[in-house]
Amino acid sequence: MDRIEALLEPGERLLWHGRPDTNRLVRRQYGWCFFAGAFFGLSLIWTYASWQRGTAVSLFVGLIFATAGLAVVIHKAWEIVYARTTRYFVTNRRAAIVMGPRRKIIESYAANEIGAVDVRPVGDGLSDVLFNREPRLRGYRGVSTEGTGFYGLSDPRRVRAALETLALGATVK
Repeated sequence: MDRIEALLEPGERLLWHGRPDTNRLVRRQYGWCFFAGAFFGLSLIWTYASWQRGTAVSLFVGLIFATAGLAVVIHKAWEIVYARTTRYFVTNRRAAIVMGPRRKIIESYAANEIGAVDVRPVGDGLSDVLFNREPRLRGYRGVSTEGTGFYGLSDPRRVRAALETLALGATVK
């Protein structure tokens, strides 16, 4: 808690702070890791086959794909490692996600950006608390709203109350 208090601005009051279930954050990355690993592996096969045939253009394209696939694999692996250091907090002015060994704020949402708060149970007694809904085009299914939020929490009621207090404070002013 003392590290989170160091991130607060003058006059900011902490309403709630907590950390997610690390396994929940890691499980959210599995699909991307599988996709990136398969992409990387197939690009290596392509590159090797191009090298065997001696086609320079195909070799160059394969190396570009392999580099892109490796970059995604490394990025997702880094997110999995950083999942252990993730912390969430809600103050009277904002909701924020903090990550990394130096406790750097990576996402911060002002009170007027909160919107409707939605709690979604995910199993194992954990829930995701979503807010800041953004409309996104979802192909043939039309437009859906996808929320940013706090994932893998064991006490979502307290988080929801803190976020609603924050959002209410923005509408009262």
